[in-house]
Amino acid sequence: MINYRNNYMNIEYVKQNYTFEILSEKHDLDSFECESEDLNNFLKNDALKQQKLNLNLTLLVLCDDVVVGFVSILTDTMKLKIVEDEKTKNKIENKLNISENNELPAIKIGRFAIDKMYAKQGLGTHVFRNILLTVDYISNNIVGLRFITVEAYAKAFGFYVNKNKFKYRKSDKKLVDDIDKIIKQDPTRSFYLYKDIKSLEKK
Repeated sequence: MINYRNNYMNIEYVKQNYTFEILSEKHDLDSFECESEDLNNFLKNDALKQQKLNLNLTLLVLCDDVVVGFVSILTDTMKLKIVEDEKTKNKIENKLNISENNELPAIKIGRFAIDKMYAKQGLGTHVFRNILLTVDYISNNIVGLRFITVEAYAKAFGFYVNKNKFKYRKSDKKLVDDIDKIIKQDPTRSFYLYKDIKSLEKK
């Protein structure tokens, strides 16, 4: 078996040449290693099992047949009252004649990871933006959905909120104010985050 960890690819080459492919039995996952053991275990032990039960779909990020990352996605719903933007909330509420307790269709990013050989070099942001563009396409051409949700680890909070403009619940405001402290004490504490797909179309 080839040990891909001995064959580092130039990060710019990876950014220009990676593709997405649905996880299957044919893929060699042994060499993949991100910074989270939980995410490594999910990909290698649980992802395909859950996919076969139609509980999620896992897309591998491949470059020259090497798994450099993955994303697992599934359907979700989100209550209107969570939406922070009052203008957007009121517009949806009034047009549909619904209350803020109604649930709206969403897509959830269950897991997202980049191999640590290629992490912290801009690849994650590059891949993630392509994922967002794909979700936007799906929402306009395949099935209706309005929000993207994720339960992100505290240590990934900056990636989602600062780099990719996800919103957090108002009820988490005090926790967010202490996010640096939380990252040090409990980096795997999760935060419910969301993004309005319509915000992608404004760019």
